[in-house]
Amino acid sequence: MKSPFITFLLAVFAFLAEAQESYQVSTDLRKVIDDKLAVQVFVPEIDTSTIEFHMPKVVPGTYSISDFGRFVSEFKALDTLGNPLEVKKSSTNRWTIANAKALKKITYLIDDSFDSFKGYGSNKLFEPGGTSIEAKNNVFVLNTFGFIGYLDGYKFNPYELTIHHPKEIKGATSLKKIHETDTSDTYTASNYNFLADAPIMYSEPDMISKTIAGAEVLVSVYSPNNILSAADVMDNIDELMGAQASYLGGQLPVDRYAYLIYLFDGDPISGSWGALEHSYSSLYTLPEMNPKQISQTVKDVAAHEFFHIVTPLNIHSEQIHNFNYIEPEMSQHLWLYEGVTEYSSQHVQAKYALYSLEDFLFEMRNKMIQQDQYNVDIPYTTFSENILEPRNERKYGDVYAGGALIAWCLDLTIIKSTQGKMDLQKLLRELSKKYGPNKAFKDEELFDEIEALTSKEVGMYLRNHVGGTERLPYTDILGWAGISYVAESSELVITAGKFTPSLNEDDEIFVAGIEEMNDFGKDLAFKKGDVILSWNKNPISLETFSSTIQSFYEETEAGDKITVLVRRKVAGKDKEVKLKAKAKEVRSSQNHALSLMEDPSEEQKSIMSIWLGTE
Repeated sequence: MKSPFITFLLAVFAFLAEAQESYQVSTDLRKVIDDKLAVQVFVPEIDTSTIEFHMPKVVPGTYSISDFGRFVSEFKALDTLGNPLEVKKSSTNRWTIANAKALKKITYLIDDSFDSFKGYGSNKLFEPGGTSIEAKNNVFVLNTFGFIGYLDGYKFNPYELTIHHPKEIKGATSLKKIHETDTSDTYTASNYNFLADAPIMYSEPDMISKTIAGAEVLVSVYSPNNILSAADVMDNIDELMGAQASYLGGQLPVDRYAYLIYLFDGDPISGSWGALEHSYSSLYTLPEMNPKQISQTVKDVAAHEFFHIVTPLNIHSEQIHNFNYIEPEMSQHLWLYEGVTEYSSQHVQAKYALYSLEDFLFEMRNKMIQQDQYNVDIPYTTFSENILEPRNERKYGDVYAGGALIAWCLDLTIIKSTQGKMDLQKLLRELSKKYGPNKAFKDEELFDEIEALTSKEVGMYLRNHVGGTERLPYTDILGWAGISYVAESSELVITAGKFTPSLNEDDEIFVAGIEEMNDFGKDLAFKKGDVILSWNKNPISLETFSSTIQSFYEETEAGDKITVLVRRKVAGKDKEVKLKAKAKEVRSSQNHALSLMEDPSEEQKSIMSIWLGTE
């Protein structure tokens, strides 16, 4: 029997052994210094004479240069007694530390990226991939890769992260918590990749959790003017996540997932808004607007971001598995990580009747139009592999347009060539079984792997249209499912005048632009700033505008009398004005027209039903 003293010593030795292997990181949100946080890192035991500390240059999912090292100041390396070691900053994101075997602790101050960029260059960060320190508002957006670095060669050591915080705020994250008090939380991560993959948001708590399809789903919202609540978001994504679970084979492939939603009161410094995906969470930065708009926007973006639990969490290349934060090698398969994900986010909503097939075709047509604007004229594999080059980075948006179209046509090619035995989702499930989160595929072998699971026709499709520069044959492939495609068409149509509608602060529809207005709009005599109150006596609001105008298109004939009531500034005062004109047919040119065939064949019906899951 061991004595209590021996047991105590063994426990101490075990603790010290663990401490030698892991990073112990801490910061205190109660002690913000000139809008900066102090970070303290106790490091693993080092066995080299010199070592580099790295902050990320690029992080997964952003496909652009972040250079988080530029936000670091007062960097110090200390030995066990607290004596400083010699440090040389060798580049924006690297610090070389001498006498590294004596290294015990690293400390530094770090600034955030949401506010002033004075002194940090012109490269402003997309907020979902950035950081925020807002002590006066008690809100902190901690993308961990923006606050914490790693020692070169020790990226796969475990991390413990302790965050001290004011009592009135709480943290939301997908990281597992191992200790908690009223003013501190300690989280654990198996390595730097896992830590960097888990953002944390601290704010006055507006959180809700719910078990959906076997996963514990957390929603946390920061809304400075209390326009949106976590409960609002949960109500809007509940049905979507149920559909996604069915789409993925019956249950969600993760045991937890966190939606972290930060709303801006004003304009973000980057000029953009959106989200960044992670394996077990996604972080959203969006403008405060009408609650219904925000909820729908979150739903639309969430439909995309959540599917990243398939790609790249369960299916990814060696470049992603062994991601180099300083000198990254990019994978050839952005069409898979972003394109298939974006397509799936649209297809799931059509397949499970969250919106109509016509809505799906409308979204796909918009992507065809966007693809024309990006004009990626090199193989998609080459485009992806070199995405950080300025020429390609400017066209990055095509991964959501052209990439989704590649995935749509791939899905139909798989269905047709395998006689319905396989589709894209079944293929992804097979690839997930073969690889999963802990095993990577080789970039150059992926097409062969997919061909072996499907057909030679699928392999040829990928080599010609993803690995080559052949344009997607929409007429043929979409036609297999009874979908008609016309590259260019022209017809006489009824229009609403082709003014530019927008939404004012009171959620009213107003005329924001008349530059492209057609003859009918000129006959009605719209003026910039007109607030539309009614259209042919039908009241106009945010909720009714689209349906009223759509009915107008469908029911109106040339020569019909049209009356539009607007509120207009006249001599500085609001005045209601009736605008009257006769409806006109206007010749409209349309690119990439998509429609359902009126009399599809039995084979076309079969492929369509397999694709929509109705067979």
